[in-house]
Amino acid sequence: MDNYKIRLTKQEMLIGSITGMVRHIESLESGRKLRFPEQYPNQSLLNHQLGSLSEMAYAKMVNAYYSHSVNTFHVADIGDNIEVRYSNMDKLKVRVTDKDVYVVSMSGTLPEFTYNGYIWCEDAKKSEWSKDYNNQGKPAYFVPLTELIT
Repeated sequence: MDNYKIRLTKQEMLIGSITGMVRHIESLESGRKLRFPEQYPNQSLLNHQLGSLSEMAYAKMVNAYYSHSVNTFHVADIGDNIEVRYSNMDKLKVRVTDKDVYVVSMSGTLPEFTYNGYIWCEDAKKSEWSKDYNNQGKPAYFVPLTELIT
């Protein structure tokens, strides 16, 4: 399943974007700080929406239920053990705190998303992949997409 493309319908794009917007508003209302400073206005809103849409695209690809969850931190996005991460970088971010999950890489933009592969979180925790970009005190593992299982 090398670089599989998933195209969302108009209804899927609307619902996924709304879920992302709700996540963003909940984050604002609860006073959560951004993990990284925005590089342009409303970047966080767009990130929430693209994250939600990529989760929806992955669920569609594997024919799984997508719950449109909000405020369910450290809980799998799909099923019991699948964490979906959206990024257009050439690396998949695996957090130090990820535990007992497969981490899936998704990229792209509306209306089409790309499945890049996955890795078991513990297999991603190699010292050579550990980085703390911008010295934010938030290290993570950045796995090259070429190292993912497709």
